[in-house]
Formats: sequence, C-alpha cells, structure tokens
Amino acid sequence: MGFLQILFLYMVNNLNGNRTVFGAYHILKGKKTSQTLQDCRLFQLTNLFGVLKQLERAAVMEVVNYLVEKNYIRACGENRFVLTPEGDTFLKRKLTEQPLPVHLNGFAYRDTTGVFWTRLSLLTQCLSNLKANILEFFPVIKDTRTQLWVKNKLRSSETNISKLADKFYFEMETMLQQFSSLEASVFVLRLSGTKRVGLTIDQVADELKIDRIYAKLLFINVLHGIMKKSIENKSKYPTIFSIIDQDNTTILLTETTKRTYTLLQRGLDIREISSIRSLKENTVEDHIVEVALNCHDYPIERFVSPEQQRAIMAVVSELNTRRLKEIKDRLHHTISYFQIRLTLAKKGF
Repeated sequence: MGFLQILFLYMVNNLNGNRTVFGAYHILKGKKTSQTLQDCRLFQLTNLFGVLKQLERAAVMEVVNYLVEKNYIRACGENRFVLTPEGDTFLKRKLTEQPLPVHLNGFAYRDTTGVFWTRLSLLTQCLSNLKANILEFFPVIKDTRTQLWVKNKLRSSETNISKLADKFYFEMETMLQQFSSLEASVFVLRLSGTKRVGLTIDQVADELKIDRIYAKLLFINVLHGIMKKSIENKSKYPTIFSIIDQDNTTILLTETTKRTYTLLQRGLDIREISSIRSLKENTVEDHIVEVALNCHDYPIERFVSPEQQRAIMAVVSELNTRRLKEIKDRLHHTISYFQIRLTLAKKGF
C-alpha cells in the first residue's frame, strides 16, 4: 500500500462522512473556493491544503475502491465514507510507523511555497557556481521573475558573493539540523549546485527507496518548516527570511474575495455587491465566509444575529456534526445555509 492510500484514510477519518471524497481531493489539490478553504479548518486538514496539486481525479476513485475492497472504509452516502474498525486500527498502526510530517501547513503557505522554493533553488545554484568562479551555467529555474529576483538579491548584497555564499550555507546547515536525516536528505537531493543538477521528486524517492507521495510530502514539509522557523527567528536566518515573498505572507484572501471585502468595508450589502460585481448572490456569500475565516476581527452580526449564532452552535454541539444539511434540518429551516457556514467560519471551524 502506498502513502496516498494512508493519506486518504487519514482524511476520510477526519471528514467522518460529512463530505465526499472529492472534498478531500479538492483540499489536496488546493482548490481556492470558500467551501474548500472552510473545510480545511472545519475538519482540521489545513496541513494538507494544496500539497498534491497534480493529483488526478481518477486516482481518487482508484484509492477509494482499494480501501473499500480492503474493508478499511464503508459507504455512508453517495461518495461519502467512514472508517471501519479495521481501517481505524490499520491507520493508527501506519501513522505510528510513518507519521504525517509535522511542519506541513499548506493552508498558511499556499501562496508562498512555490515562490520560496524557486528563489531558494536558483539562489543556491548561483552562489555555488559563483563561489567556484563558474560564471556560465544553465539556470535550473527558467522563470524570468525568479531570475530577476536572484539577480537583484546578488547585486544588492552588502557583502561579496563569497561571504554571502558562506553565510547562506551556514544558515541552511543550521536550519537543516533541526530536521530528521531523511527530511534533510530529501531536500538536499533536490538542490542544484556546481556541476550538479538537483533530482526530481521521483528520482529522490528512487534514490532513498521511499514512497513517491511520501517523498513529496517530506519535501514540502521541509519548505514549510524552513519558512516558519525563519519567520520566527529572522535575526538568526536573515538570508533565508529574505527569500520569502513578503507580499503573500499575511494576505490570505483570494483576489476576487479581496474585491468583495473592499465593498463590504464601504457598507454595501450582498445584493448591491452582487449587482456591482455581476456575481451571483451566493458567490458573494462565499466571499463573506472566506473573509470571516481569515479576518478574525470581522463582525458577522449584520448577517447572523448573536441569538442565531448561539442556536447554530447549540445544534452543532448536540448533533456532533459538521454536515450543513443536518444542522439546517434541526434548525427547522429558520436559518440559512449561509448563516450556518458564516457562524462556523467565525467560530474557527
């Protein structure tokens, strides 16, 4: 069994029949819709958001069929599943043997991981070659924006290239000592240097004789861990910290939601925003839920009263469910789906 099957068992366990397996698929793909973003928090799956962007839908059904065949999961609705006792026992054993990487946080770094890796990768290659007085080499990253960033970084350095290379090497060596030897190996094998081209994830997996999906998660885990540690200790890792795209570290709203948020701050209501932006009202509602998820001081009382919020949370606690239909049915249709979603988002679910 590959780690993708273990991953889906883990997600099915968290979703507990409240969402279809394609809800898990959208999380792994990093689909930037309000529903998927909310589900990440609702079911404690923020760590896995966007970590498998290349995952194919067909692969999901192959995994599901395999898990059903093994009697690790059983259906509880259309494309909705829960773990069987056998599946629960198996999952616990496998996660003990091969735990999920602890630094994964796809939700927090969803807009910065890719830029951070391409910058770090190219900067490493450039410093390695320039320190060895090799001035002509094929850049491992072809993206012109990344190349321009690295050129500006090298030109603006207050020290010479040799000293900058030594400083960067020291920071990276110190940083990687905080990871396991396997994690560090996965990461280092991907780097390019003097007369050396970094390996692909598949090549790394073959080299280390580990599962391809697990190798990918370990790699992303190191990237997230490096970013987190350098943000927390800028003075210790100034060069690494400077690589992070600062424009995307604090703004977690999608671009279309930002535009809706601006109109909300001007006091416009849902109908007015829908008209101005030529959007359906339920799309605007999705944006408002996303705002509540990411802007903790945003007041939702204009859309759902404190009494309604208390009623919603009472039903959530009573039924111990996150399924919107079950919650709405118990509320006797006096409260809308939007109000339920908005309340859950505000309460941190």
